[in-house]
Amino acid sequence: MFTLVQISDCHLAADQQASYRGENADRNLKRLLPGIAALAPDGLVMSGDLSEDASPESYARLAEIVKPMAPKRAWLPGNHDDRAVAAEVLAEPDFLAGPVLDWGGWQLVLLDSAEADRPAGVVSDARLAPLEQLDGERPALVFIHHQPLPVNAPWIDKYPLTQAERFWAKIDSQTVRAVAFGHVHQAFKGEKNGVVCLSCPSTVANSQAETERFTPDPTGPKARWYRLHEDGRWQTGLISAGMN
Repeated sequence: MFTLVQISDCHLAADQQASYRGENADRNLKRLLPGIAALAPDGLVMSGDLSEDASPESYARLAEIVKPMAPKRAWLPGNHDDRAVAAEVLAEPDFLAGPVLDWGGWQLVLLDSAEADRPAGVVSDARLAPLEQLDGERPALVFIHHQPLPVNAPWIDKYPLTQAERFWAKIDSQTVRAVAFGHVHQAFKGEKNGVVCLSCPSTVANSQAETERFTPDPTGPKARWYRLHEDGRWQTGLISAGMN
């Protein structure tokens, strides 16, 4: 069994005292450390919007905070990230950027949906190519920043993965067990074409689910865990601040 943790939408800034939606990004991320440590995860995936201002300082500080979380660490960009700056700071071998990782007998696909100066997501044939190269005999878990289906929250559904039909045309439900995303700052579980779709809430500030406008969730920052079995079985759940 391979235990995986996903964190998303950390929104760290160069100024570690900066406020994001009234919350401190560094402090709230660190509040999740005990709950993550209790799971003793084998791997960590950071699914975009790691920084609020795309500063080298924010990525460097993020790297230090998450290093104790898991021995294997990977990331993909979100619309707030600068891909080049992040790649320079989050360099291999400490931080991997995919596009396909072989972890615990599973294929973990890290897809890039970020476009500079655009809050919505964008895909292309080149970005989706890893989906066509998967081994159909082994289970896969696909990570992408933007939601590829509505989460019933108009304030964030206006910034989805555009042309999502191109994405879904490449998803084989016999191989892909789930699609995991960030961006929406709330917990969500749905289904599309026989594939489970899961959001990872933000590590800094979340909204209550399915609201017209961002409505602060008083339960605080969260992360998501997965237990991946080589035979294709899997489980998932949320990590909240204060869990241990």
